[in-house]
Amino acid sequence: MLRFIVSVLLISLLSGCASEEFQLYHRINEAYDFEVTHCDSFAMVTGIGRGETALADAKLSAIKQGEEIEGTHIVWLQVDLGEPTKVVAVIYKCLM
Repeated sequence: MLRFIVSVLLISLLSGCASEEFQLYHRINEAYDFEVTHCDSFAMVTGIGRGETALADAKLSAIKQGEEIEGTHIVWLQVDLGEPTKVVAVIYKCLM
């Protein structure tokens, strides 16, 4: 009986963990413009998303572009929640 209860608890715990959305660590930080006044802005990126997760997908696309060019911070300039959803951001490189 104890094995059964422990098994049910473990299965519940594992299924709860599996159902949560997995979030990845990003090397770029979201910031406000006043936080990056000492940094160099060097690129603008855009992202596009569709469907239920359109805004998240659009932002993730822009973040990945910023990471590819080795930016350290991203500042969102514009968010258009139409169909498709579009975002525009500036990438900064800040020396720490």
